[in-house]
Amino acid sequence: MWGIFLESVVIFKNYMGFHENGYLAGIYLFMLLYLWLTEKDRHRRAVFVYAPTLLLLMFFCPLFRKLFVRVLDDAETYYRLLWLLQMSIVSAYGMVRLCGRHLRIGLAVMCVAVIACGNYVYDSEHITKADNAYHLPQDAVDIVDLMEPEEGRITVLVPADLIYYVRQYSTNIELPYGREMLINRWGYYNAMYEAMEQAEVIETKTFVTLTREYPCTYVVLKEDRRIEEPLTDYGFAVYGQVGEFVIYKDMTLADS
Repeated sequence: MWGIFLESVVIFKNYMGFHENGYLAGIYLFMLLYLWLTEKDRHRRAVFVYAPTLLLLMFFCPLFRKLFVRVLDDAETYYRLLWLLQMSIVSAYGMVRLCGRHLRIGLAVMCVAVIACGNYVYDSEHITKADNAYHLPQDAVDIVDLMEPEEGRITVLVPADLIYYVRQYSTNIELPYGREMLINRWGYYNAMYEAMEQAEVIETKTFVTLTREYPCTYVVLKEDRRIEEPLTDYGFAVYGQVGEFVIYKDMTLADS
């Protein structure tokens, strides 16, 4: 039981961002305590005090976690219970209450909290300037614009780099597999994905057989992708190129 409790503590710390600074968690817990001591309205106490406190007690309870895992058969999603804490609402309401009762102290605390918790997000390696109004890589947009049919849908095979973006831009493009193949722990298997991404060198004959089973009207490959024999020897034609991506069209499907 003690081990389960410690695992819950680790999950809580990771969720709250203690590995960075933990200020937001500190504000939330402080405001929760403050509301415990000051909030008198029973309806508001139920929402802002009792509910989050009960949820925290349940989250750290080893017996509840064992029941959760047994019923849902999924230990990885346990952290999602913390979504119900409504940290922003409790913190904001507590701040407003503090300012209402102690204006100067409340304003000072809020200013310090904003400064301490703030981050210049544009310094993050995960933040880049958007290429377009869609906030998608421009190469992905240009590739879809080349292939997208005027009506109906087509199946297209694209490298893993583009999987996340193609369907966001157009639902007229269907893929033989999606992001599930990129999450190793899920353990999905797809022969087309194995031939496309896992093989060091694409075995052309098997590869073409698989693309036509779906069937994939277009195949997009990086120009430096190693392949045994050119796709053009198997009824494909180079349809265009966008950046490092070469777009092939299966002419046997186009003619059928």
